[in-house]
Amino acid sequence: MCTFGGVLIEYPWISVDSFKQHNCQTSCVFFISHIHTDHLRGLDESIFSEYINNNRSIRIYCSDATRYFLSKLSAYKHLAHFYSVLNVDQPFTIQNPIDENSSVTVTCFGSGHCPGSLMLFFEGSYGTVLYTGDFRLYSHQSNRHRIILSKKRIDTLYIDMTFFEPSIRQLPEREHACQKLIHFIQQYNDRCFYLKTSARVGYEYIYISLYQHFGIPIHVNSEQYHLYNCLPQVQQALTIDGQRTRLHACWPRCSHTNLSVKIVLSVLWFTLQQQQQFQSPLVQITTDYYRLCYSLHSSYNEICTFIKQISPTRVYPIALPNQVTPDRFQELLKQLGISQTPIKPFAPNTTEQQIKRRYRTMENSNINDEDNNDELDFDCYKNEKQLFKRINNLQQSITKKTKINDDSLKCTTDK
Repeated sequence: MCTFGGVLIEYPWISVDSFKQHNCQTSCVFFISHIHTDHLRGLDESIFSEYINNNRSIRIYCSDATRYFLSKLSAYKHLAHFYSVLNVDQPFTIQNPIDENSSVTVTCFGSGHCPGSLMLFFEGSYGTVLYTGDFRLYSHQSNRHRIILSKKRIDTLYIDMTFFEPSIRQLPEREHACQKLIHFIQQYNDRCFYLKTSARVGYEYIYISLYQHFGIPIHVNSEQYHLYNCLPQVQQALTIDGQRTRLHACWPRCSHTNLSVKIVLSVLWFTLQQQQQFQSPLVQITTDYYRLCYSLHSSYNEICTFIKQISPTRVYPIALPNQVTPDRFQELLKQLGISQTPIKPFAPNTTEQQIKRRYRTMENSNINDEDNNDELDFDCYKNEKQLFKRINNLQQSITKKTKINDDSLKCTTDK
């Protein structure tokens, strides 16, 4: 569940990873932590486009890789000349465009989530702020991270807590999950494999590892292939020719995957199972259908380790599991030695909007029926489709009821 509206409380003239109407009304400087669409909310909408074109001095700060990705994607390339590159571990000062007496110094660090993903560290007169964006740091890596080594005091931590729930204490390291995948594939030299991914970027380690081990590239669509023009080490592990390989991660699926073994690369399905103790990160669901626990987010233990080493005064979640209430959140923080004034109720869940958007995307896409039944980003497409229809039916019911009441009122008035 997304719990962050994008505006930094300490520096409201800055918004991170959100470009909705309330951000346009509040902020005049914008940052993007990484390329995944849930951190680009509103960037492709007319409200932000109109706002930034009427204020052409505004800049959107991001990493060089993120800038390149955005400039190549049709939904975001119209903003190409507004993107400004952040260099890792190089502090720079940004002036508040509407207050010459207000400024912040910004330093960015890698977050271990996907290519170009950043943590953002802000220093100014209203305290120090660390925004992690989505991140994956193993517990043994945290003490070597630059933000820890810098020994900077952190007043406020905005942190990705996607799996901040004690039942999700551990998740397989990506290297371990990838080794299991390689071992499984090499047992079937005569089979094709389809790797079902849920995001444009984030699976590069798997692509490169498979290519290095088997010596054959992974098939992706043309847009995906050319997205990696800026990362030749990744691109050489890919191909747009589906006949060249038995390893596929194409979307939509090509005809060469019709009789393939399907492996869904995800993590949420594993965290939703009542029994968490899986013997392997690779689990068979049915014949020729498997799931690989491959997480781009930190586990509960990894989050706790990072927070203890940061030792912030205040903690605001960027995202939380749906079952973690504000009271439960405060309780878990106290276990980490952090007592703070209860924060405002978490931002309302935008699930309905996400469902509608993703459902319409699927409705309007030219994807065969089999793939229409595949899971989307959160592995629940079928349920979402039903929920979307229920939302529409409820709205139609309310509209009809309102109309009936209006007609009745009119009849009464006429009498």
